[in-house]
Amino acid sequence: MEALSPMLKELRLQGSIFSRAELAAPWGVETSGGDAAIFHVVTAGEAWLRPEGEAPIHLETGDLAVLMRGQSHVLSDRETGHVRHISQFTSEPGPDGLPCLTNRATGARTSILCGTLSFDPEARTFIQRQLPSVLHTGSDQTAPWLDTSLRMLAAEVGAPAGDAIVGRLAEVLFIQVLRKLASRPEPPRWLQALGGLGIGRALTLVHSDPQTAWTAKTLAARAGMSMSVFVERFQALVGESPSAYITRWRMTLACGALRHGEHGMFEVAQLVGYSSEAAFSKAFKREMGQSPSVWRRSVA
Repeated sequence: MEALSPMLKELRLQGSIFSRAELAAPWGVETSGGDAAIFHVVTAGEAWLRPEGEAPIHLETGDLAVLMRGQSHVLSDRETGHVRHISQFTSEPGPDGLPCLTNRATGARTSILCGTLSFDPEARTFIQRQLPSVLHTGSDQTAPWLDTSLRMLAAEVGAPAGDAIVGRLAEVLFIQVLRKLASRPEPPRWLQALGGLGIGRALTLVHSDPQTAWTAKTLAARAGMSMSVFVERFQALVGESPSAYITRWRMTLACGALRHGEHGMFEVAQLVGYSSEAAFSKAFKREMGQSPSVWRRSVA
């Protein structure tokens, strides 16, 4: 998983903890969703997660689920039953300063910590394409790192400079989820690729050094594989050719640099592996449908 760290750094992952829920059965909360990925951690009790368009998932204490597309979903104490929109629940600041969702029932209690993981829009599209719409790690896969992370998160909420630390800790949760999913007998194909010796080495090079003029031939050599085997294996695991992936990664990085105004156009071109502004502009327009300068103005 060496390829993961440089990739997430460039994708500008930001995390936040936005609420807690302390609910007694019976309960069912419907959430409309949003642009950012949403995560839920069951810190006590159990719950059912019902993402729109997906099969229900049973969550126990220590389970963590990430809805990568921020899709609408239901959290409840049972697999089926009456639900209310989240706006209909009482929400008041808890001892840690986080809004805490509560109800007045008296049944079995469940505690949930909720947060978001956000990316720039183009980075979000890139990462969503690589992963399932819902990521889920069970309690046997999350402890003890999850317990430690949650304790640190709780301690930092409301503390001086706590927002920055909470953001980084939320990122840690996401990275750990990907690592745990990659260790499964049948991980998502892209995570399998990241963890492989050959394709993983190639992806690390692409992610960490986009300025180099990588080709299938040079990457195959660095991966210690024949070109034909490399291309076939890459296509099977990543879902596209090496050249298509390289271009898509470079355009994702270019969009981030253009969106945040950190570099001039020629600098952006060099940053993502193009020797001239003209070559970069041509490639960008082919992929994004408009020139870099027009695109930059549209997101300013």
